[in-house]
Amino acid sequence: MADDKNFQGLRYFEVSFDADGHLSDDGGLPAAVNAGGVQDVFFFSHGWNNSAGSARGMYEDMFGGLAGLLGDKLATSVAVGIFWPSLLFPEDDPQTPDTPSTGAQLAAALAPAFPTQQADLKRIGDLLDTQPQDAADLEEFHTLAKGLVTTPPLAEEDSGEAGAMDANTAAVFGHAASMSKLPPNAAQGVGNPFTALWHGGREVLRTLSYYEMKNRAGVVGRNGLGPLIASLNPTPRVHLMGHSFGARLVSFALTGLPKDGTSPVKTLYLVQGAFSHFAFAAPMPIDHSRSGALADFRARVDGPMLATFSVHDRAVGWWYPAASMLKHEDSQGADDLTYRWGGMGHDGFQMADTVSVPLSAVQHPYNFESGKTYLLDSDSIIAANQSAFSGAHSDIRHPEVLWALASAAGTSGTA
Repeated sequence: MADDKNFQGLRYFEVSFDADGHLSDDGGLPAAVNAGGVQDVFFFSHGWNNSAGSARGMYEDMFGGLAGLLGDKLATSVAVGIFWPSLLFPEDDPQTPDTPSTGAQLAAALAPAFPTQQADLKRIGDLLDTQPQDAADLEEFHTLAKGLVTTPPLAEEDSGEAGAMDANTAAVFGHAASMSKLPPNAAQGVGNPFTALWHGGREVLRTLSYYEMKNRAGVVGRNGLGPLIASLNPTPRVHLMGHSFGARLVSFALTGLPKDGTSPVKTLYLVQGAFSHFAFAAPMPIDHSRSGALADFRARVDGPMLATFSVHDRAVGWWYPAASMLKHEDSQGADDLTYRWGGMGHDGFQMADTVSVPLSAVQHPYNFESGKTYLLDSDSIIAANQSAFSGAHSDIRHPEVLWALASAAGTSGTA
């Protein structure tokens, strides 16, 4: 068991940010870099998550595995676990995937991530538990749930779920109930339409709480991680890896770096990213008059960009595109909507000049090149169904996932 400063010989630090991206704790990282001897810094950000302890457990597994792949880089490398206020909806925890929570339990689980909305959360929990047979109460719940989304999205191409929630309450809740992971007869109730609508409200709460976390990830990256990277002196080679919403966080860190000079970021690695697959596109394949929000920041990766994708990732491959269908179902087919609102973890970067390769075994020679963008087909590796909602979204603790990072770090940028 590694302690909190060393994972299998790889020095480890933790940095923490609040919801607005303010640095809460630098963990001693700047001082360690300033002391000298650090050439490569590997940052990793969790995505939706249920505790600091579970994030730290993932970092231990991932960085411990990475340590054995770094070779002679190990002595001059450090690992950094990023902590930020996200959450895992209780029923989506792979440890308890089929255990329904009461409204009060859901409100309590959401409370740490929404510290200024405690009264609204309590009311949300009460309504879920009592399920009043009144349309006005359903509309109140709808309004309170939408009120959880207060962080700006930063990217128009990444805002499908929130826009879908602006339709009338009965349509939104009915559509959400039909997407539920519960069996149809359980979701619909028996002879009582309010049962189905309240079940749909529960699914809407899940979607909107995650949407706020996705927005928050971008803000933390831009306002927090980017400036922290820029402050490191002397400048190390930086490798950014993020999972799920954490992939969005590390990507938006590029927007917080200085505009001029050579970027310290030598690798950008998105593992089952839960944000738009058009983020770096110029132009966007669906609209040649527009580019993705991060298209102008590709040059701030002085090395290769990588993204894993898997057909077994239900969260980014199905749920978010399905949520957007409510708003657009009259004008577009399901296939079009899946592509319009698709996520990185479903099919990777959607833009010109990408290179598709299979995620491969340790010691496979990738020969990644600086300035190129790679799609890592992970269908055969990221495949274990861990929950009905997310599928294999979090099945990432594999040596093959880490070998791609080690390979990119060995070839990216300049020495």
